Formats: sequence, C-alpha cells, structure tokens
Amino acid sequence: MVDWDQVDRLRSKGWDWDRVAADPKVGFHADSDVGDSGRALRSLYYQRRSKGQRRPAKAEGGSGGKAADEERQSKWTLARIGWFLVPLLGIWFALAYAFPSPVGVYVPAIPLLGLLLAVAGFILAFGLLRTDDRWNRAARTTLIAGLVLGAVVAGMLGLVATLNGCPSLPPVSGGEPQGWEKANGPAWTQNGAPVLFFYGSVACPFCSAASWSIKMALDRFGTLSGTSYLSSKADDYAPHTPEVVLAGTSYQSQYLSFIALESTDDNNIVAPSPTSCVEQAYVAAYNPGGSVPFLVVNGQFIHVGATVEPASLGSGNPNPPYTGWVPLTPQEVQSQIDAKSGTAYDAIAPAAFLLEAFIVKTNGMQPGPVATDPNVVNYLNQIS
Repeated sequence: MVDWDQVDRLRSKGWDWDRVAADPKVGFHADSDVGDSGRALRSLYYQRRSKGQRRPAKAEGGSGGKAADEERQSKWTLARIGWFLVPLLGIWFALAYAFPSPVGVYVPAIPLLGLLLAVAGFILAFGLLRTDDRWNRAARTTLIAGLVLGAVVAGMLGLVATLNGCPSLPPVSGGEPQGWEKANGPAWTQNGAPVLFFYGSVACPFCSAASWSIKMALDRFGTLSGTSYLSSKADDYAPHTPEVVLAGTSYQSQYLSFIALESTDDNNIVAPSPTSCVEQAYVAAYNPGGSVPFLVVNGQFIHVGATVEPASLGSGNPNPPYTGWVPLTPQEVQSQIDAKSGTAYDAIAPAAFLLEAFIVKTNGMQPGPVATDPNVVNYLNQIS
C-alpha cells in the first residue's frame, strides 16, 4: 500500500518521481511490465486527485498542495505539544531558579517546575520518535510561542509576588561553618533588628533538638516567654526527643526579632504554611522542599537540616528497636544548659554559639558581652 503522506513529504522536499517511487518507505511496487516506475506512480497520484481523494503535493506548484501541507502541520501532535511545553517550562524554570523570589515564590523551580520540565521533555522525545517530519515551520513557530509564553508567565508571577511585598532573593553564594550558607540578599529586619526565623515541626526529632540551641541563643539577646515542653514523635529516630516549644512564644529584645513558624502536632511531622509573603519567599528560595528544621538569620545566613544531634539528648540506641533508649526530660536538658555541663549541653552549646555569632555579625557586633564571649569570637573568626 502506498504511503501517500510520505509521497507528499518527499515531493515537498523536491524529490523527482523516480526517486520517490524508489523510496522503500513509500511502499510503491510497479507492475513488472511497467518500464518507468516514477511515471506510473505519478499517474496513479493524479488519478487519486482527479477523484477528489487527494490534493496535489506542494512541489507541483498548486494551491491545493500548499493547503494540504499547512493543514497537516497545524495538527497538535505529541511532537508539537512537546515543542510548546519544553521551551515554556524551560524558560520558566530558568527564571524561577535564577530568581527564586519573586519569580519562584508561588511555583518553585525545584522540585515542581523541574519535574514538569522532565515530563515535557519525555513527551517531546516520544513524539519525535513517532514522526519523520521532526522540524518544520509549525514546530518553529510553536517553539517560539512556548518561549514567549514561558517568559510572560514567569514575569507575571514575579510581578504579582513583588506587588505583594515579596523580596528579591538571590541564590546562596557561599558556605559557612556547620552546614550554614550565606546569601548576599537584602537584610530581613523587623522593628530595626535582624530577624531570626525558625521553621519547624515539634514531631521532628531534629527540630526538637535544635529548639534548645535556639532558646539558648535567644536568652543571650532578650527575654523569651510563653514556652512549653513537648517531645518528638514516638516512632521516629530518637523517639520522644525533648523539645522546648517555640511556637506562640513572645520575645522582647532590642537586638533581635524572633519569628517561629512551627507545627505543634507531636504525632506527625508537618511543614507549616508561611503566614506572609516574606516568609513564603525565604522558604521558596532556600528551602523549596519544605524541610525542617530551617533557620534564617537576617535574611542572609541560612541553614536547612539538623544543627543538634537528637541522640545526644538521651541514652541508649536511638534507632529501632530502640534498645535501652531513654530520652532526657526537658527539665534535665535545661538543668544541663544552666550548669553548662553534660552530654546534652556539649551537643547544644556549639550550635547556640554559632547562631549567636551570626546574630551579632548582622547586628553591628552588639551586644558587646555576647560579641566578646570567647566561644562566640571563635565562630566570628570562621564566618564571612
């Protein structure tokens, strides 16, 4: 059976009838008594046209051939859908990655746009494998339309985020001690003081352990009130790790503002929902996966993940089957902090001193007693 679509494609490329007839993909087999297979194919082609079953090919110069070609290319095949989605999502992903806030605030580059771009790439690759006509005018115009629309969508989202007060945040630019990172973005202040932002979940043992170093640091700069005690979930690593709950607390300080965004469900690890565009901007820019714990100092020093080892707040095996695991009580942890002695204190203090160093660094080396503490000075010499 003759593939008339293939005939049209080859004729549109300027092939003569003898060459078209010889192409195995066309599937034309002339009778043995036919001397000129090209002429026979041409005759059969125009017989079909005369019956109204097919318009002439573009190469024949007729307007019907051009219309047929345009009609075929206007169809939304898988390849054409891919040519539209890949540039749209690609330019959107690039802009959201380069400008995580404001462009990536509502739809982050990682992981969402990255996953969508991968799916679009698969659609394009699969579509191209199913066609011989991989690159034509329709594909070119579709690609350009995708690029333009991607830039427009990303720009509109960035504009909306900016109008809602989201700051413009760059990617992190350098490493700091103990897994901290630095971003050369705008300062995040409140009432003229740098902001310490904590994003966590009580059920998370790493958040529970980190809460003690945060409280220890906060106590050096002001007065924290309204705290209570809970513990991490019972079926996770280091179960029932003691925690000082920071959600809902009140903090008074001339040197520091404190924002705690923390889920208090102690049975399920939940990433809390930001309550402002500024909070959403920092989470989207530096913690798109919603990991806990997450800390930000002055909008410029960022840490995602554990800062204190939960196993240090208890004894025994912190992994299943938890043989001999006995967590400390919150009162026992606080007692070690007050006495500046004990295994829990030894694990908590370094994280607290480093946090204090970041705070005084962003606060003009104030207050003096904290800035000159040898433990803090040790870390000040290590941070940029």
